[in-house]
Amino acid sequence: MTKLEIFKRMVSKAKANGYDGDDYKNNIGFILDGTNYYSLIFRKDFAKAIWGEVGGHYIGAELVRPKWKTELENLASTEDKWKYLEENIKFND
Repeated sequence: MTKLEIFKRMVSKAKANGYDGDDYKNNIGFILDGTNYYSLIFRKDFAKAIWGEVGGHYIGAELVRPKWKTELENLASTEDKWKYLEENIKFND
């Protein structure tokens, strides 16, 4: 998948899950260049719409950190952000 395809699918999924912020569609070339897309993928409301709350980090039966926080932490520490996004977002949900 290309960066553009990943980006469009992420925005589509986020919007379908209630994200109502800017999708930067008028600035796609700018947002995909370098690290500019960080301004979207690391937004709390966008991340919640992509990964949700359920299935994060548990200790025993208690949810300590929601899934979106766990995923953002993993994403921040990975070398290839685009590859991580492509492999870890369930686009068919």
